[in-house]
Amino acid sequence: MTLEDALKQALSDDEKVSKFEAKVIKEIILSDNKITPQERQSLELALHNNKFDKEAYELLSELLVRTDLNTVNK
Repeated sequence: MTLEDALKQALSDDEKVSKFEAKVIKEIILSDNKITPQERQSLELALHNNKFDKEAYELLSELLVRTDLNTVNK
């Protein structure tokens, strides 16, 4: 399953991503230990459009910050 597929599925029921759904999305992103530019763009767009409950937003925005820091530190 791709990140885009997971986002579509999570948003299909109530148009908002829950903490549980965010954990699944996080696992998809971390499964290959990298976030591609396309994955980043999809996730940033969804986060920007406020499609996440508060806990899900915090979990995934923290993941984006962590991946930014890891990129900077390499």
